[in-house]
Amino acid sequence: MRKTKAEALKTREDLLLSALDTFYDRGVGRASLNEIAQNAGVTRGALYWHFKNKEDLFDALFQHIFNQVNADLQNDILTDSPDLWDNFHCCLLNMFERIQNNENHRKFFNILHLKCEHTEQNEAIIKLMTSYTEMWDTMLTSTLSACVKQKVLPPDLDIPSAVLFVQSNVTGLIRLWLARPTQFDLISTAQRQVSTCLGALQYAPPLRKAD
Repeated sequence: MRKTKAEALKTREDLLLSALDTFYDRGVGRASLNEIAQNAGVTRGALYWHFKNKEDLFDALFQHIFNQVNADLQNDILTDSPDLWDNFHCCLLNMFERIQNNENHRKFFNILHLKCEHTEQNEAIIKLMTSYTEMWDTMLTSTLSACVKQKVLPPDLDIPSAVLFVQSNVTGLIRLWLARPTQFDLISTAQRQVSTCLGALQYAPPLRKAD
């Protein structure tokens, strides 16, 4: 019997959740499509009907998380929102809040930072990670450039250095918390760290272009 659209969407969602759990428990390199299908309660053939391979599954997970984190910010950039700076601040804080309180986000970032082995076997997955890192770099570049245009940030801000500075602060805090989640509260720490980071973008001389 042919599945309804709702049933097909449910199967796809079950497979994504199974992939998330399997990658989290086993690591990306050791996780197999058979395990993912079995954990989702479907056949391997059903898995292949929705996803071509492990990389396709990982890409779908990445798209889902990336869109949840960045959808509002993307819209603000496209519409040249006058609230872009404040919304950027909220976007960063919301990301940390999701990592601490949303189990699926926490598992995904754990996979991304701690359980995705940089091996030849995972070469295709690493390329996907690189492409999404570049998308995030582009998003940050567009955000900071728009904020310079709106005169929220100084006109001589060194955008590439500023992007690297934000990335280092965000990624570093995420990695530290994932490695030691009981050592500090991520949300309250992120509130201070993000405010400090954004304040540095506005006022720190080392982030200005050289004369």
